[in-house]
Amino acid sequence: MLRLLIALAVLLVPAIGHAQVKVVIDAGHGGSDPGGVGTGMQEKNVVLDVTNRFKALLAADTADTRGGGTWTALLTRSNDTFVSLAGRSAYSNNQGADRFMSIHANAFGDTSANGIETFSLAATGTSAQLRNLVQAEMVSAWALTNRGNKTANFAVLRDTAAPAVLHELAFITNPTDAAKLGSPVERQKAAVAHLRAIQRHYNIAPYVPGNPPPQDDTGEIAGLVVDSAGPVLGATVKLEGGATVVTGSDGRFVIAEAAAGMQTLTASADGYATQTVEVTVASAAREEIEIVLVREGVGDAPDDVNGEATGGCTTGRGAGLGLVFALAALFTRRRRA
Repeated sequence: MLRLLIALAVLLVPAIGHAQVKVVIDAGHGGSDPGGVGTGMQEKNVVLDVTNRFKALLAADTADTRGGGTWTALLTRSNDTFVSLAGRSAYSNNQGADRFMSIHANAFGDTSANGIETFSLAATGTSAQLRNLVQAEMVSAWALTNRGNKTANFAVLRDTAAPAVLHELAFITNPTDAAKLGSPVERQKAAVAHLRAIQRHYNIAPYVPGNPPPQDDTGEIAGLVVDSAGPVLGATVKLEGGATVVTGSDGRFVIAEAAAGMQTLTASADGYATQTVEVTVASAAREEIEIVLVREGVGDAPDDVNGEATGGCTTGRGAGLGLVFALAALFTRRRRA
């Protein structure tokens, strides 16, 4: 009898590991609500295209038995119709969704505003874990400014029972960002990034249906860029021969794919000396690294030569300059006398 139970348990493990996951995908705005408008585009149309592509990828992933997961993908809207915020959450709740993923595009009056950001209701937990993966995959896919992982009391995050995230692809009002939003090729990349994020969230090796099964010859690099005061925002980290990413407000970055073996990273930021480091990447594993940047000119002279930061107590070159000015003033008074 014991042997029979063990045999049944072994047979059930794969079924449990590949249980079907129900994902509700939410395209922001729609119908009479265009969302953000800029650079000749409307947010409602951009995000609808990305969500339809994401749904198609989930369906293809389910059909492709060589890798990936098993999904039921549902849309809060599949065409240009208006759905209320309450209606979106209610739909997900009524469907008994396992995850809720809302996709938007940002807009702002200042066209210099740019970048990618992702929201969850709380800073920790299941939603935050999915949020972090979506953000990392999108930053890797589009190589735009990393605005970071954030929290917000958005209705669709608050009123949806399933763990939920809201992703802002990029700024429709920024020319550089808009080039990504307007490109069918880049929209497909965004859909793939969301697929990879949900796969990783469920501990499934990232797999794009129709592609060869993933080989265990790549790993991931996750890092933190700091200076003497703490995390460095907006630092550029480049993998030699690979991706370039930018750190968020927490100084963190993720390079989702790096070839196994010794890799070289270069980190740079305005006002800092460029730093190059080497890291050993293991197959199918994440390597954590911290990169310390040093401000240019540190050691030659303090920034606060007038002593303002120390309450008027001058040191270093500031003290030397003060002595020079005092001697010059004394010399001038003697000449006048």
